[in-house]
Amino acid sequence: MNDCSFFTYTLPNNRHQILYGKIPSFLASILIGGLVLGAPASFASENDAAATERNAPVTISDNTALTEAQVVQLMLPYRRKLQSLETSLEIEKYRYQSSGWIRNPELRISDISNRYPNNDYSELEIGLRIRIPDLGELSAEKQKARVDLWEKRVEAVRERQQLIARVRQNFADVILYDQLAELARQRVTKERERLNVIERMVEIGSRSIVYFTKAKMWNAESKNDYDRAVQKQSFARRTLARRSGIAEDTPLATSDLPEVTQDVDVLINLAYKNRPEIQLVDQRIELTNRQKRYEIMQLFPWPNYVEISHHEEMKKTDTDWRELKLGIQLPLFNWNSGNIKATSLAVKKKEDESVAIRESIEDEVRTAYDTYKDLLLDWKNFKVSADELITNANAVVEQAHHHQTLMPDEVYEMDITIIETKKLLSERRWNLAYALIELYYAMGIEGPEKLNELKAGNGQSND
Repeated sequence: MNDCSFFTYTLPNNRHQILYGKIPSFLASILIGGLVLGAPASFASENDAAATERNAPVTISDNTALTEAQVVQLMLPYRRKLQSLETSLEIEKYRYQSSGWIRNPELRISDISNRYPNNDYSELEIGLRIRIPDLGELSAEKQKARVDLWEKRVEAVRERQQLIARVRQNFADVILYDQLAELARQRVTKERERLNVIERMVEIGSRSIVYFTKAKMWNAESKNDYDRAVQKQSFARRTLARRSGIAEDTPLATSDLPEVTQDVDVLINLAYKNRPEIQLVDQRIELTNRQKRYEIMQLFPWPNYVEISHHEEMKKTDTDWRELKLGIQLPLFNWNSGNIKATSLAVKKKEDESVAIRESIEDEVRTAYDTYKDLLLDWKNFKVSADELITNANAVVEQAHHHQTLMPDEVYEMDITIIETKKLLSERRWNLAYALIELYYAMGIEGPEKLNELKAGNGQSND
């Protein structure tokens, strides 16, 4: 029989040598099999694939207008809650690495006595006791740790996506209220000038006192609107500064909103790939399957522990000897039928939960998509009409300045109409930006990059 040697131990004064020595090869096979059963799956690839993305530092020069992406990158290091969740995720990763291993063996020493210096001390026993995991125990334990890891990952990823969505909305708020404040300032100027013009026209009899009264009312209303616009602008900039860490007076760059051109079914499939809840429920299904297998395997006889010991006889006439102890669990009384039925139902429950989560994500994407498409159509149609109206109004104003085709106060009325049209255009852009951000969040993406990759991939496949 082939044996597997372990180590040698020498007593004080080199009187005796105890060989904890020869383990039968069949027992070595059991131990090695247990270690293989308890060894964790490779974590490197999963860790790399789901590791939190580290944001590259953003270099900002003075008086440089920041883009939306730069503000988002500047925001992330300032969010303590997100950092706490990422730390919790790191903790679960290390716990996952330590899970699913076979327990360390127990060193057992017996027959030690203070009679050692005398001749009465005749025997010393040293052994190793190993608890053998139940069939499927380590696999279920490993999967439970993986589920805990994915729960922390879902919490961290969705919190990150929610924070990015909020900052994007704050960015859109600042862009809107900056424009509204500027337009309100222009309207105050025009209303004051119109009031002065109408006052002179009333004096010469070209307009009645009714026009002057209305002009005074419009002038007061424009001042009130300007004060409110400035207040909202200040609040929006403070909110963005608090969340991103930038100065309140930091200039922001306005850019065209990207258009989502993909079909809703494509976006739903993209959400299935990017929403971490899908992966979490899949891991829970796998856990219930492993727990079910574990409960079924309790019906098979399986060793609970293995103990190997070496007995050293002190007298030269005696013979050293080795002993093997093996405890085997026999399922004679408890057939574990209740736990088996319970885990079978748990598997079905988690499968139903998976379908429910997919349906919920599909509903979220469809609702966000419908809202976005409706506002996109409204934005496009209104922009065409507004651009045409502004162009025509500017032409009328220019013609009136040269040929006096309009009354002086009517020229200011056209200027104010242009300002109001630009205000409505800014508000519609803001509504569209919010809808686009909500669509991103529903799909589980942080920005248009994933959609651009999808569009590029479709273009290459078509070529």
